[in-house]
Amino acid sequence: MKRILITGLPGVGKTTLIKKIASKLNSEGITCNGFYTEEIRQNNIRIGFDIVTLDGNRAPLARKSLPTSDQRLPRVGQYVVYIDEFEKLALPLIENPPSCGLLIIDEIGKMELLSKKFMKAIMTIIENKSVKVMATVPEKSNCSLVQQLKQDKEFELITLTARNRNDLEEVILKNLV
Repeated sequence: MKRILITGLPGVGKTTLIKKIASKLNSEGITCNGFYTEEIRQNNIRIGFDIVTLDGNRAPLARKSLPTSDQRLPRVGQYVVYIDEFEKLALPLIENPPSCGLLIIDEIGKMELLSKKFMKAIMTIIENKSVKVMATVPEKSNCSLVQQLKQDKEFELITLTARNRNDLEEVILKNLV
């Protein structure tokens, strides 16, 4: 099983693709563990993002609204990022990856990388070649860790586009098993 890194523009379908692949692998008896990031909308307007584990646990990652008590929390653009909630849910999954299955990380992006603990856990995963990983990263990023991942020969870098998104599920599944 290879290590896969999926990149693409926002909204192209990276999260949808990894959810489909995880579902397919689980139905074939291959253990998948990890998380994905889900957009939260209210009245058809995006108000933030949640982190959702593959077994259905959920926590806020970021929100537009800023409660008075959250004045010290970091921001990415118009979003307040809830690092503590993110770490509580994501870190145990990354620090204890499935021994014979697949670790799914959606995504290794600006908000997630505000967590130094998350960044350290990702670096540990990169070094541990025995961990099978499928992760998503933004297509455009100045982050050195994202650039390192994109250049790592252990990862097959796949760019998802509107043209190829319907064909990549099978291609990736063949590469993973």
